[in-house]
Amino acid sequence: MRRSAEQQTAFAGDAPHRVQTPVPAQVDGRCRTIVLADGRTLGFDDIGDPEAPVILYHHGFGSSRVVRHPDDSIVAALGLRLIAVDRPGIGLSTGRPGRRLLDWPKDVEQLVDHLGIGQFSVLGWSGGGPYSLACGWSMPDRVTHIGLVSAAAPLVRGADYLLRHHRMATRVSDSAPWMIRLAMWRWSRAQRADPERHLDKAIEGMIEADRQVLEDPHLRRVMIANADELYRQGGRGLYDEALVMARPWGFPIAGVQVPVRMWHGEADTSVPVAMGLYLARTLPRVEASFFPGEAHHLLYDRWAEILGAFGSPPARSTAGGR
Repeated sequence: MRRSAEQQTAFAGDAPHRVQTPVPAQVDGRCRTIVLADGRTLGFDDIGDPEAPVILYHHGFGSSRVVRHPDDSIVAALGLRLIAVDRPGIGLSTGRPGRRLLDWPKDVEQLVDHLGIGQFSVLGWSGGGPYSLACGWSMPDRVTHIGLVSAAAPLVRGADYLLRHHRMATRVSDSAPWMIRLAMWRWSRAQRADPERHLDKAIEGMIEADRQVLEDPHLRRVMIANADELYRQGGRGLYDEALVMARPWGFPIAGVQVPVRMWHGEADTSVPVAMGLYLARTLPRVEASFFPGEAHHLLYDRWAEILGAFGSPPARSTAGGR
């Protein structure tokens, strides 16, 4: 496999929210759910050795728990346990309208308590990065390591790393959130109607480093399957997720004291490398690697390397590096 990728999708918002009971996923025996204290369901895939060190994986923005490296045997071969969780309103997890980023660690805490897990690491790709940092901020005694891959930085007005659509989202997230909902609906309707055609069209707009992901048919199947999981409960979950990303995170990045390892492609056009450089400058305990010629989907080629890093000693405090 030369390269692999998360699906580049957009985000859909359906008109008025109705709490729906998730339909059981047709995946395999690793797929599980728990009921949270407020009655919501939280869905996740549980992979690897149940007695091994735990990594809680945060999927990217516009995807679900199924979008990860297609070969789950890598996790077990490294002597690890990977728990890939659907966020509220996505896949098997019941929606939570109006949620904020710091609401997520409360769900995670209930999950790990239910599973009898004490300490664990977190790994976030792309839009999953902020959720990993939120867990580190909220649970510093339980989260031992944070991994960030192609991770997004806060969408703060005036930041020099924002893309055009980031700037628009920050402007309208409070004053006119319906604009975000409309934009996501327009983008997502083609995916919901014909996932394969939508994927092919998205790939046409990728740079070469990311287009190569489609050379792996296993990954393509994962990305097509993601369309079902992403909209299993409609589009409201992604609308809520978009608002979370566009609004303040609620904690200072410089206050995250858990050791962080970063991987970011310098050719990334989805999450610009300037975002990664900002995180590397701001996080107090970080070891950052930036890769020339690699782009947003480096997660998959470097999957074993990234997972293996969680068995390494905590990173010393640095200002980042290459």
